[in-house]
Amino acid sequence: MNTRGLASKRPTGHDPAGITQSAAQYGPALKLNYNKLRLLVLETGDHILNFCNDINIPIAAHENSYNESVAKDIAAGVYNCIIIDGADGDCKFTDVLEETSNKPPFLPVIVIDGSLNLLRAGASENIASKDLSAERLETALFNADRLCKLNNRTAILEMELSAFIEEDPLTALPGRSKFRVRMAKAIEKAHNAKKSVSLIILDLNSFKELNESRGHDFGDEVLKTVAKRLFKFAPYNSIVGRLGDDEFALLAVDQNFTKEAGNIAARLQLEIRKPYIIEGQKTDVSATIGLAQLDDHDTADGLLHKSISALYAAKRDKVPFTVYTHEDDVERRQQLRLAQDLPDAVINNQLLLNYQPIVRISDQQVIGVEALVRWMHPKQGLIFPDSFIPLAEGSGSIEALTEWVLEEGIRQGSRWLADGNRLSVSVNISALILHNPSFPDMVARKLENIGFPAELLKLEITESAIISDVSRATEIVNRLHEMGVCLSIDDFGTGYTSLAYLRKLPVDEIKIDKSFVMNMMHAADDEVIVRTLLDLAKSLGLSVVAEGVEDALIWRILEALDCDVAQGYFMSRPVDIDTFNAWLKVQPWKDELK
Repeated sequence: MNTRGLASKRPTGHDPAGITQSAAQYGPALKLNYNKLRLLVLETGDHILNFCNDINIPIAAHENSYNESVAKDIAAGVYNCIIIDGADGDCKFTDVLEETSNKPPFLPVIVIDGSLNLLRAGASENIASKDLSAERLETALFNADRLCKLNNRTAILEMELSAFIEEDPLTALPGRSKFRVRMAKAIEKAHNAKKSVSLIILDLNSFKELNESRGHDFGDEVLKTVAKRLFKFAPYNSIVGRLGDDEFALLAVDQNFTKEAGNIAARLQLEIRKPYIIEGQKTDVSATIGLAQLDDHDTADGLLHKSISALYAAKRDKVPFTVYTHEDDVERRQQLRLAQDLPDAVINNQLLLNYQPIVRISDQQVIGVEALVRWMHPKQGLIFPDSFIPLAEGSGSIEALTEWVLEEGIRQGSRWLADGNRLSVSVNISALILHNPSFPDMVARKLENIGFPAELLKLEITESAIISDVSRATEIVNRLHEMGVCLSIDDFGTGYTSLAYLRKLPVDEIKIDKSFVMNMMHAADDEVIVRTLLDLAKSLGLSVVAEGVEDALIWRILEALDCDVAQGYFMSRPVDIDTFNAWLKVQPWKDELK
C-alpha cells in the first residue's frame, strides 16, 4: 500500500497490538506544532497509521516496504521523521536504519515494538505498543529531533573539514562536496533570517559531442569560459559551483528567481550562448536550466533534489528551462518506479508488439511493417514507448528490451514468410544500442537461429543517434550493412544529418518526419521541404518513406510527388497481431482511393 496525504483519512485494517483505542485514552492533548512535520510510516499493516490519525499527527506517506523509490525520497529530504513497525522482526526495515543513521542527513527513526538490536542499528527510540500514548510519542519525536540536529551539525563540521581543499582544479569553482557544504550553511542562515534562496542547476547541451569532435582540450576551455560567465552573472551573495562534467550550480541568497524565472533564464541563456572563440576556432554552446526556490522545510539536499527534478523535466519536455513544481516531482518518482519494474516486464512477458503497415505507393502493395513495442503494466495498464524507452536507456534495460523486440519481430516476420507474405520488419534502435560493438553479432545470431532473411530486417536509426558518436555509429552501421540488413534514417529532416553523412553511411532509405507530411495541405513550406527531401534522396539512390499519411488527399499529393512508400493512420494505426492479420486480408483503406 502506498498512501500519501493521509492526515484526514482513517483506514481500517489489522491491529495486532490493539493500540487504536479511543482518542480519549491516549493521554493529554498534543503540545507540539506539527506544521513542519513530514512523517513517513513504514509498516506492513496500518495500526500505526490509525494511531497517528486518531491523535491528529499528520502523515506525509505510508509505505509497506522499504524500496528504491522510498530510499530516493529519503535521500532527497522529502521526510524529516520516520516511524517503523518492528513487530515483524529486526530484518524487515533494517536497511532504512542503515540508510538514515550511517551518513548525513541523519533522520530520527522511532520504532514501535522493536528489539534492542534496532536501537543498536541507529533507531532514536523504541516504544512498546502497550506504552504508546500521545504524550509518549510526542516526547520521542522531540528527543529524536534534537539528537538528529546535533548529529547533523557534527556531520556538517566534518564535511567542512574534508571539503576545505576540495575545489575543481579546472574552473577553480567549488566542487560538488564543497558546494554542498557551503550551500547547507547558507540555507541554515537563510532559514534563521527568513530570507529567500534560489538554486539554478545548469547542464550544457551536447557537450559530449563537442568534446569528441573538437578534442578535450577545447572542451576544457569551454568549461572554464562557462564558469567565468556564470560567476559574472551571479548576483551578490551567491555561490557558484561545478557539480559534474558539464553541470554547474548557482545558489542565490536573498533572491527569488521564480518570480521572474523567464527573464532570469533568458538572460542566463543569452550569457551562455555568446560565441566561444578558442585557439581561433568558434563554437556555440547552449544549456538547459532547472530552477527551484527554497521552502520552509527544505534542506540543502531537498533543494538540490528539486532543482535537478526541474532540470530533468526541462530535458524531458525539450525546453530551455523549467521551474520546479510538486507535480514534476511526483511524475519523476512515478518514472523511477516504472524504471524499477522494467526488468520484470521483459522477464514476465509483459511486453507486446503492435504492427503498422508500410505500403508502396505505386501499386498500393503492403511491403512491410514497423514493429512498435507496448508495455502491459500489471498496475498501470497499457504504456506506450515514449513513456518507458527513455527509462530503459537510463536504467540499463535497453539492451534486453531491444533484444526482445528484435526476436519477437523476426519470429513474426518468419511466420508471415511461411504463409506466403514477404513483409519486411522495421525495428527502432536506440543510440545506446547503435554504439554497442556487440550489437551486430546479436542481430546475426537472431537471424540465423530463426531463419529470417537479413534483407527483410530493417533497422531504423535517428539522425541524433548517428551524430552523437559518428565514428562508432559508422562502424556498427557498416557491419550491419555487410550482413545484408537494411538501414533507415527515421524522422529525417528534424535532426542534424548532413549530405556528407548520408554519402558516407550505407543507408537504404530515409523516413520523412510526419510533422512535414501531415501539414503539406496547409503549409506551403512543408510541401517544399517534402519535395526537396524527395529530390535529395533520389539523387543519392535512396528509397523514401513518408510518415504521417492521415488521409487520401495526402496520399494523392505524395503520389504526384513520386514518393516511394507511405505509412500512417490512413492505411492503419499500429495494431496487435490478430487485428493486423485480419486487416491484411481486407485492407478497407483502398476503397477511399477508388
